[in-house]
Amino acid sequence: MADQAALPPGYPAGWEADVILSDGGTAHIRPILPSDGPRLLAFWDRLSERSIYLRFFGVRRRLSPADVDRFTIVDQSVRGALVALIGAELVALAHWEGVPAAETPATPATPAAVADEAPRGGPLTRPAAGAEVAFLVEDAQQGRGLGSVLLEHLAAAAWERGVRRFDAEVLAENQTMTRVFLDAGYKVSRTWDSSVIRLSFDIAPTEKSVDVMRAREHRAEAASIGRLLRPRAVAVIGASRRAGATGNAVLRNLLNGGFDGPVYPVNPVAAAGSGAVSSVRAFASVEDVDGPVDLAVLCVPPAEVDEAVAACGRHGVRGLVVITDLRDEPAEATLAAAARAAGMRVVGPASLGVQSPAAGLNASLTTQMPPPGRIGCYSQSGPLGTAMLTAAETRGLGMSVFVSAGDRADVSGNDMLQYWEDDPATDVALLHLDTFGNPRKFARLARRVGRSLPVVVVRAGRSELDAALLRQAGVIAVDRVSAGFDVAQLLANQPLPSGDRVTVIGDSRALVRLTVEAAEGVGLSVESVLLKLGSSPELHAEAMLSAAERSDALMVTVAPLPPLPVAPLATAVAAVAARLDMPVLASVLGGAPIPELGAVPAYPSPEGAVAALRRVVAYAEWRSRPLGAVPVLDVRVDAARALVGGRVGWLDDAQSAALLGCYGVPVEPVIRAENEDAAVSAADRLGWPAVLKARSRPYRHRPELGGQRLALPDETAMRAAWASLRAQLGPDVPLVVQRMAPAGVAVVLGSEEHPRYGPLVSFGLAGPAMDLLGDRAHHILPLTDVDADRLLGSVRGAPLLSGYRGSRPVDVAALRETVLRVARLADDLPDVARLVLDPVIVSAQGVTVLSAEVIAGPPRRRADAGPRRYWTAPAPGAGAAY
Repeated sequence: MADQAALPPGYPAGWEADVILSDGGTAHIRPILPSDGPRLLAFWDRLSERSIYLRFFGVRRRLSPADVDRFTIVDQSVRGALVALIGAELVALAHWEGVPAAETPATPATPAAVADEAPRGGPLTRPAAGAEVAFLVEDAQQGRGLGSVLLEHLAAAAWERGVRRFDAEVLAENQTMTRVFLDAGYKVSRTWDSSVIRLSFDIAPTEKSVDVMRAREHRAEAASIGRLLRPRAVAVIGASRRAGATGNAVLRNLLNGGFDGPVYPVNPVAAAGSGAVSSVRAFASVEDVDGPVDLAVLCVPPAEVDEAVAACGRHGVRGLVVITDLRDEPAEATLAAAARAAGMRVVGPASLGVQSPAAGLNASLTTQMPPPGRIGCYSQSGPLGTAMLTAAETRGLGMSVFVSAGDRADVSGNDMLQYWEDDPATDVALLHLDTFGNPRKFARLARRVGRSLPVVVVRAGRSELDAALLRQAGVIAVDRVSAGFDVAQLLANQPLPSGDRVTVIGDSRALVRLTVEAAEGVGLSVESVLLKLGSSPELHAEAMLSAAERSDALMVTVAPLPPLPVAPLATAVAAVAARLDMPVLASVLGGAPIPELGAVPAYPSPEGAVAALRRVVAYAEWRSRPLGAVPVLDVRVDAARALVGGRVGWLDDAQSAALLGCYGVPVEPVIRAENEDAAVSAADRLGWPAVLKARSRPYRHRPELGGQRLALPDETAMRAAWASLRAQLGPDVPLVVQRMAPAGVAVVLGSEEHPRYGPLVSFGLAGPAMDLLGDRAHHILPLTDVDADRLLGSVRGAPLLSGYRGSRPVDVAALRETVLRVARLADDLPDVARLVLDPVIVSAQGVTVLSAEVIAGPPRRRADAGPRRYWTAPAPGAGAAY
């Protein structure tokens, strides 16, 4: 991050971001500074003549002071520039050059020009809609995706300054740069002039450009985790000879785990003495190691962490696992920033460590390392991480990887989801999460990853809203580690069920009955097959095969009866399970391990087995649903943003209606009436029948208080209603007139900026009874057409929309369209903190919005919006976003 004390006035700190490159390394992007002159000259000296020629259409071996000023002194409006740094070195430069709107140049500026007489700095000036852009990447850093990620960030910065189109002139032979533009997902127009290609494209994000960006994000973040978990060489910094010391434990676990790469103890005292720790040659510093080090495990005192990180950066270490507990948030932020600047990712601090059993990598504090398996585990808590390893060991389950994030200064559960999505060794993702960090991104990733890889989350203290939103993202949420492994072992070893029909088979009347009652209690469709006590394995197998014809899952109860051996029965159950394309579970009374069950998961209680199956059935049902699509709506986003326009607080009725109108949601107008003549005149203008009602609180949205008169057919009725309301409410309560809506079902639509999940949309039926019951449903965004249908059907009052007890069905399609438009508004406009449409009347003829309330606030930075970044500079008074 740039030195705050040296920043010029108006420096756009929000443009700073750490990014992950295509090979998993990292870089820091920020606006260029006047003080970057020496870095620019050093950068220029490292460029080849070929790179300079391709960028400037000629060779310029030296930059004059005027050239340096032109590059580094910009107003970040008409002329803007971003740089990418790795460590202290400037490794790439991107800039745009527009023309002040008041000027009309004879010819456009070209990126090849380095003119001394151009404006330098000064006050912000609004540029024209288009701007020339160009990029320059150091030769040694080419091929790492710097050009692509800089284009994303440059486009976002320029858009913020009013630029809407990028133009670029590229030599025809510079195919690499041409591909950067063409592959970004924008609609690029091309013209040729001799050896030069001129490209032009609008920089508003498109569905394709966002898809391209997120695909690159996925590959880069997955690669960065792969570098951590598949190291070729590991250094333990702070390796100790003292038994019981952290560095000693980590080193011994690495040596005993079977890792086949070199392990380097780093301990300056040991290196100066006998020269070895645990009979392995020691080094005074990681920089003394003769060869590359991919992963360094830091076990040093907190005061020595900064220097250890700096040394790792200088030596080219790719990733850090920080066991040291800093117990200091600013120190953690400093550690993460220093590591990112040097191209390293960080697990920790206060991490238990990482394990990759198939590679024999046990870079952790614990001797427990499960065998290779299909479950990937991530934990934010060290003690819960230990509990995960213990649970896996007790059940005989294997893991693909284990990562303990500790205080999570950098690597998060989102990173692990990116990695596991493509990891052929992982079939189930099991995460313990105290917090979501970037919950909007977590929801997006979980929805995508969960389509092919089950995501199980252990998280205590969830609210009903949390649980609902996790279900929408396809997450299987549990509140205990044991419950997480109950689900994970079923998912890792058995196919998904195709429905909720389960048959319970066993020869113990009591155990079968308990299992059936537990299954019925969680809503499964259950039947049972009770065999004679002591029935043979063959009879059990026949019963399983027969039941499979009418079931989606089988549950076999096993009650060992000495002296009858249980192994033959377990063998028969495992053999039948291997032949079936449905999950088979075993409930084993007493819970003793039965190796002969093989891949059939065994549970010590019927309740545990049933709970695991119920969660897997729900996940399979979610996964089988169509994804749907986010409809393309005819909306004017810029106009809507202008209507919010930086206001904070309640918008008035006209402002709220104008905002919703930009998204195709008309609000029935109201006219305030100062007297009964005005009320009659207003009804004449709006149309009869009319409504006269008190608009102010407490009467607003409270029909039970009697502050309204409905279906007034004419002037006589209006005058009578006026007299009646005035007598009831007194002379000071303002009254308004509105056209009477068609008869239908009253509902409430809304949206909000949730502190954890970002923008949400909500739906429920209107009225005090529904308020009392809390019959409201929320959904994460973006909202697809399929999501909208599920949202409308998820409330208990939903049957009222489809003709409950002979009532006339309403126009659900129009209601769905309105919900989708409200969702689009909420997704587009972070400065709309809260929106309530109450009531909305849904009739057979369509939707009528009678009232809209909008609360505007300072726009929140959404961590999952905009160009790729895994850290961004905080806005004033806000924390950084990860």
